[in-house]
Amino acid sequence: MRGIAFACIAALCLGLSAAVAACSEHFPALPDEAGVEAAPPAEAGPVEADASPLESAPPAQIPASQRVSASSSRVIWDVERSGVWVANGDVGTIAFVDPNGRTLVGEVAVGQDATSVALSPDGAWIAAVDRAGGTVSLVDPDARVVRRTLSVGNHPRSCVWDAADPRWLYVAVEDDANVTIVDRTLGVVAATIPVMRLPSGLAVSATASQLLVSHRIDGDVTVIDTSARVVTTDVPLADEPYSDPTTPNGKPFAFEAPAYTFIGHHAWIPHELLAPVHPFVFDQTLFPAISVVDTQLLVEQPTDPNSANIDGRKNLFDAIDVIGPDGQPDVFSQPCAVAMHPNGLVAWALACASEDLLVFDVTQGIAIDAVRDIPGDHPVGLALDDTGQRVFVLSDQSHTLTTFDTDGGVLIGHTRIYGDPIPTAANDPVDAQLRAGLELFFSANPSKGPLTTTNDDWMSCAGCHLDGFGPTNARLFEALVPHDPATDAQIGHAGLKDFFSTTNDAGGASLDPHDLLVAVEEQGGLVPVASDGGGPVDPGAPTPDAITMAQRLAAVVARDLAVQPAWTREVGGVPNTAWDAEYCGSCHPSEYAAWKTSVHAHAGEDPMMLYCSGNEQGIVGPPFGKLCVGCHDPVGARTGDFSLQAKRGVTCIGCHDVTLPLQSGGNGGLQATPHDWSVDHKAWAEASLATLRQPTFCEGCHQQFVPGTGLLAIDTLGEYDRGPYAGQTLCVDCHMPKVDGVADHHAAGGNVYLGQLFGDPTLVQEQTAHVQEVLSVSAVRVAGGVEVTLGNVGAGHGFPTGVTDIKQAWVEIHQQGVDGGTLATYGGLDDAGSLPLSSARLGIDIAGVDGGLLLHHELSSAARVPFDVRIPPGEAQSLFVPVPDGAPGPLEAVVVFGVVRGSYYRAAVGDPGAVAPTLEMAHAEVR
Repeated sequence: MRGIAFACIAALCLGLSAAVAACSEHFPALPDEAGVEAAPPAEAGPVEADASPLESAPPAQIPASQRVSASSSRVIWDVERSGVWVANGDVGTIAFVDPNGRTLVGEVAVGQDATSVALSPDGAWIAAVDRAGGTVSLVDPDARVVRRTLSVGNHPRSCVWDAADPRWLYVAVEDDANVTIVDRTLGVVAATIPVMRLPSGLAVSATASQLLVSHRIDGDVTVIDTSARVVTTDVPLADEPYSDPTTPNGKPFAFEAPAYTFIGHHAWIPHELLAPVHPFVFDQTLFPAISVVDTQLLVEQPTDPNSANIDGRKNLFDAIDVIGPDGQPDVFSQPCAVAMHPNGLVAWALACASEDLLVFDVTQGIAIDAVRDIPGDHPVGLALDDTGQRVFVLSDQSHTLTTFDTDGGVLIGHTRIYGDPIPTAANDPVDAQLRAGLELFFSANPSKGPLTTTNDDWMSCAGCHLDGFGPTNARLFEALVPHDPATDAQIGHAGLKDFFSTTNDAGGASLDPHDLLVAVEEQGGLVPVASDGGGPVDPGAPTPDAITMAQRLAAVVARDLAVQPAWTREVGGVPNTAWDAEYCGSCHPSEYAAWKTSVHAHAGEDPMMLYCSGNEQGIVGPPFGKLCVGCHDPVGARTGDFSLQAKRGVTCIGCHDVTLPLQSGGNGGLQATPHDWSVDHKAWAEASLATLRQPTFCEGCHQQFVPGTGLLAIDTLGEYDRGPYAGQTLCVDCHMPKVDGVADHHAAGGNVYLGQLFGDPTLVQEQTAHVQEVLSVSAVRVAGGVEVTLGNVGAGHGFPTGVTDIKQAWVEIHQQGVDGGTLATYGGLDDAGSLPLSSARLGIDIAGVDGGLLLHHELSSAARVPFDVRIPPGEAQSLFVPVPDGAPGPLEAVVVFGVVRGSYYRAAVGDPGAVAPTLEMAHAEVR
């Protein structure tokens, strides 16, 4: 039987329809198991890579007249069974609810985090996505039993069936940046279609072979031709121009599923606008929006200012202009789902953070009504029944389903709540403190609890940190670019005390609630709900209610950032350190020997890092030291050893255990899973290489922002991504080239100092060569001195890069004598061994709020970047060195690289007379 299955799958590569036609005779139909009870929840089925087909023949095509456009959702109406299917999120189940009997009929376990559910157009199959487990389950909707569970990649988010051919299921897989196609007949993954990063929502057309894909953080809608299975185009959604800070402006952000209009010529896409303000201001940072795409012309539908109708983007105070009881426009936050009435006249949109249901007149393109304060916590999905008489809304924190009467979907009617919410889960496996924290995290409804989480429904924590603390944070740092870094380089929370570093102790004595309450205050919260509750709470003098709020939010931070403030995430237990370094070296002696003398191997005992760690812990507190450990001893971070006493460095399993780059922008932004390296380690090691070779893996440590404030501390991968080599030349191509087919584990870069301190001559030679190949130099005499032009011709990132504020490079001019000796030097270090700020130099200065320079890498105190001169890859920079016009003899321009800034080096080694290491990079004759 297995051989036949393999033959069918092989035939699948040649022609899917032909494959089933050729193989179906070997497989009898599945027995009828209808009537099998499934409450309490059934166990999720095992992941099957190869198994017999699930159907004896492919399903029939849906007649054109019966096709219906569909969107991915967490809730869906089942007309055949007169009920509603819902995805219960972190409960890990899908549930079938009878809205007529007002009961939960049964649940089916599908994994850890059920984020999407879809019913095939012929009603034969339910598909359920488990985002955390990376799977899709195919469920028999009558028996409510999982028939097959398929691995589809890293963090699938949503799914939708083809409207014409119900054989095919489309799955958006976030961290693999693709749409996976599942063949329900054979029960296998049939194909993948690469798309832009973080695909989130899907919509399939009833009238065209067209699949729309929204992306979680990018303002582009990908259009896929489902017949050819290729991307037709990416439709960009325009930034909203700035006019007034309190009116909608900014970058499209936080995308959910598109929804086709009734005719199918347009699609509405709910999202937010992220305005480039900093620090955060509750009523100036996030704005609700619904953009419209013309699905025939494949462009964003513009808004005609001369038309009475608003056909284009639905913005707050414009198309979304619902007047409240006080006579002022109501505020809504985070549109997360849209549904269209079959009559084509009315649409509904969920505002998931402010917990409201908006009603739209589709013809005019405007909101005409709203049902405010929906029962339950955090509505996330909605669906209509087949007649359009009822709207069903799922709230994923309270796990309830609310029914709305649409009043027939007529424009003069009013949508209203019908009955009490229906439970969708029998049990909640999430800890009560964490659940309470999640409710706060997702909520922008100020009417709940003793203290408001925001003001006037504007924003929640999740409005920026879309799915907790993970890849979606990257968009914050792309969008929130400081207007003037010399004045303020913070793009996050300001006025922090311990940079959230105590949040691991959510309910314990060591938790300092200050920073969490500062974040809530910036959202406009911390105001007592009751009118007689007094004024706003001071984060520095919290009330008992405020402390409780902070403890609950801390549980969310601790879940996502288990070694806060580093961002390393451990999945599956603690690594066995016996399977590391020397263990690996017994079979890989050349790699081990190269690694042992590398900078990576000694990262945990770098004196420059140890000084910084101790200095910061003295300023902020001991927990802040974890930030350094996340990258300088990642295995230590995973085992809970933050002491740096092991001097472990970046070891074999520090890299080879990594299963997913989090791309969060934080320090140590990598997800690791311990492996039994004594069993079949070769297969895993080879499989992991695809991840380890990508720049996104290197980004885990070579891209860093300061926790909380968002100040960019290391931008190496950002420099690479903006440069001409992105996607063409990989980091490992330069830093770990293959020698005799084996990657060079010296991993040579530019830290020549550490190479000299711990490495071997080969490493130092490689490092020196790297540095000396970076710059081209030309110099010419001009009035009053020499103009030197430096070109970055040898680095795929900027120069200098990395921890740039403790590095420096400069140009000095040497006046040469007839014997070739140097008669005089212009520019460069002064007599005390320091580089004057007025020098012709490259690098970064960081400063505190008062503008005073921070020369010891005190990132926790940094708020400004008053000096920033780096050379992007492929570009050039001119510097001027004053030289007396009458200076005789030939002149030579010399570029010197200060591997460690002099002032920092002297402080780190504790010797005011110490001379910091330098390296001559390049030189050129002055013309």
